[in-house]
Order: sequence, then C-alpha cells, then structure tokens
Amino acid sequence: MVAPNELDPFASLWHTFGHYLRERRNDLGWSQDDLGTKVHATGTTVGYWEAAKRTPDPKVVPMLDEVLQARGMLVILDHHAREALAKVTPKWFEGFKAAEATATREREYSPQSIPGLLQCEAYARCQFQQMRVPDEVVETWTRDRMKRQEVLTRTVMPLDYWAIIDEGAFGRLMAHPDFASSQLAHIAGLCELPNVTVEILPTSAGLHACMDGAVLLLDLADRGTCAWLEPMGGGHLIAERARVDRLERRYDLLRTETLSVSASMKVIRELLESTS
Repeated sequence: MVAPNELDPFASLWHTFGHYLRERRNDLGWSQDDLGTKVHATGTTVGYWEAAKRTPDPKVVPMLDEVLQARGMLVILDHHAREALAKVTPKWFEGFKAAEATATREREYSPQSIPGLLQCEAYARCQFQQMRVPDEVVETWTRDRMKRQEVLTRTVMPLDYWAIIDEGAFGRLMAHPDFASSQLAHIAGLCELPNVTVEILPTSAGLHACMDGAVLLLDLADRGTCAWLEPMGGGHLIAERARVDRLERRYDLLRTETLSVSASMKVIRELLESTS
C-alpha cells in the first residue's frame, strides 16, 4: 500500500479530493484494501488516489461516493478537478494535436527521447515528472499522450508514421531499468503495424544534417506537407513551401545515415534481451 503523506487540501482540487477520500474511509474504519475491494481496485490504487498521485477513472468516482456515503461531494470534487486540469494543456499544443489527428503521414526525428507516439505510459510519466509539475498535471499529460497514440491504431486510415530515433535516446532509456523493458517491447510491438516504421541513427554517423534539433513533418490533406517546430515552451506549424522543402531535404539527408529498418529492429531486440 502507499504510505500516507501529508496533503494540503488547499494545494489543489485533487489534493482536496484525496484528503476527503481518506477522511471518509477513516471515518468508516476501513483500510485501503477494504475500500479497494468495494470498488474493484487494489489497496495500492486507493492509496495513490488518496495521495493525489493518480486520479481515479471517472466511472469509479460515483461508486466511491456511494460506498463512502459522501452524498455527492466526491462526484462534485472530481468534476471541478477535471475541469481545472482540462486547462493545463497549452493552447499551442492543442493546435498540433488537431493537425496530427487529421494527418495522413508523419515523419519525425527525435534526437533526445523516444518520440511521444512511441512512448509507453511509464516512460511518458517519468519524462513529465522531470519537469517538476504537480502530480495531477503529470497524470493529465500522460493520459493525453496515451490518447494521442490512437492515431496509429485507429481502424479508419491509421497514420502512416516514420520515426528516426537517435541512438542516444536509447542510452537514456537504459538508465531506467524499471521501465526500459516495457518501453522497448512497446516499440517492437508498434513496429509490427504496417503503418509504423522506426530507424535508429547510430552515434557512429557523427555530425549530420539535423544537428540543431528535432524535425517533424506532417502531410495534411488540405495544406500539403507542413513542418512542426517545437522549441522549449512553445510550438508552431510551418506551411511556407520553401521552409518546408528545406526541412524535408534535411530529413531525407538524415535518412541516408540511419540503420536499415531490419538492423534497427535488431538493435531494439538486443536491448530488450539485455533487460530480461
């Protein structure tokens, strides 16, 4: 079970929710396991809710409210907490998600990390935690990232996705043995989809055409190929033909330095075997 921590109910609405949940449970004399059994969850999960480290599924909240005799208070707190969290995703990124959702093809080079569309939940959560944002923001961003990945598996016109990942990103991943195996297996699984292709840029390639940062190209039905540039703390879509052409050429030049698809998958499988 998760050890109790001192929550400040004034810190955020999720802290208020966790505080009230714990108080109602304690008033009834139940353990975290007792409550978990009544709502089909583990005691550990209940502990995460009470510590404001995870947010409960919206379908579970009415059950919690009923068994804890909260008279609607948990439902109300959950509603307002989710409303507040809906505002934490930057507007500039909402624009990108909308564009990506309608794109037919996406080509990406990621020099530092595993690309968002290929991240497992644990990897995404850890990455967001490094930004030292509140736990509830981490969970919201993590859920959003997992939801965003549905463009790869949707039944109607799944996104044709091509990713070049710098070898250094895998080195950083291997520094996290708690989820390295899950992340590698996640990539390997996605690469079995006919619309997902991954190539690794080896360190031995030396200096290359995209040394100054990430590249992301989107093919949009109504605008042709556009580029997405995302410096820290912002991002914008570029449709100017000359600029897009230059970035597209640099991406193509980068591809001449990557390992083949089969060689890249061999590296990923070897790394996966090393974690077992």
